[in-house]
Amino acid sequence: MSDNNVQTSAEQSDKKISQARSFTYYIFALVAALWLYTLWADRMTPMTDQARVNGQLIRISPEVSGPISQVLITNNSIVKAGDELVTIDPRPFELAVKAAKFDLQQAAQSYEADSAAISVAQANEVAARVKVNNAKKNVERNRVLANKGTISQAVMDNIIAELETAQAGLAQASSALEKAKQEFGPRGIDNPEIQSVLNRQEQALLNLNHTKLTAPANGVITNMDVAVGDYAAAGQPLLTFINNNNLWLTAMVRENSLAHLKPGDKVKIVFDANPGEVYEGKISSIGWGSSGNGSLAQDASNGLMTSPTSSSKAQRFPVNIEFTSLPADLNLRYGGRAVVGFYPDESYLGERLQDLWIWAWSYISYVS
Repeated sequence: MSDNNVQTSAEQSDKKISQARSFTYYIFALVAALWLYTLWADRMTPMTDQARVNGQLIRISPEVSGPISQVLITNNSIVKAGDELVTIDPRPFELAVKAAKFDLQQAAQSYEADSAAISVAQANEVAARVKVNNAKKNVERNRVLANKGTISQAVMDNIIAELETAQAGLAQASSALEKAKQEFGPRGIDNPEIQSVLNRQEQALLNLNHTKLTAPANGVITNMDVAVGDYAAAGQPLLTFINNNNLWLTAMVRENSLAHLKPGDKVKIVFDANPGEVYEGKISSIGWGSSGNGSLAQDASNGLMTSPTSSSKAQRFPVNIEFTSLPADLNLRYGGRAVVGFYPDESYLGERLQDLWIWAWSYISYVS
């Protein structure tokens, strides 16, 4: 009886060992299958959670310097193109415009005076030319009389001297007219002095217009730290503007996952801000450069996107994605995180499995 119990116990022990061994094999096979699938999917239907909402971020800088007299918006204000944001004290620039207008009036008066001087010089030149013509006629008329002996040679010499004097006067009048024209310069708006004053006036008006900082497009003012009385320096960033009408997604994709990706490929997107929803887009471009360390941002030293990997892992490169199906009421924020699945049309089965992953991620976003 005891021998039967021992045999039964041994058989049960062997069966448990066999079951444990089979379970281990199943687990090993499952892990191996998942590993092989991961390697395959990473190339055929890649996916990344290293994606951020990107857009046009403009640092608004004033064109002129001066104290701020008005702040017409608050931090994170939604603005429209052309909305006035900040006003720099316009009074010094208004005075510059008035001074330029005064200079223009003076230049116009000087222009009129120079024009009058030319008119006088022209009149003198005409009078001198008439005098020369009359003197020539007098010489010709009296030369006939001198040949007949009607007048003496001394009288004739005096008449010729009068002609020479008239000719000298004409030369002097012509020289004076030419000098007046050169000093006066071109007529009208092409006159250098007039043009110089007009340029100064235009610059003064432009500077006055630049005292008002306006929104370059529809968007948002963020990270604002400006108050009345602050000094605005020309060329120094004063406000940060985000153009929320021109947003895209930048996904950092491992370089060994780029083989089958190309512009135009379909993507599916899950935003952390909108869990449970899946959106669509397409690849617009694939980056050719990436910095080797840091986070999903730009490397200040070279302007390239930084890859969120260590040097021992595969490098990541930026893939820009254009949205194709976003609802109008979806408020994306610059820098918002997203998960992206790529569909390069290389495997139908892989893309259906990718759909399951994306669907799962859309709900994982509730707790991530």
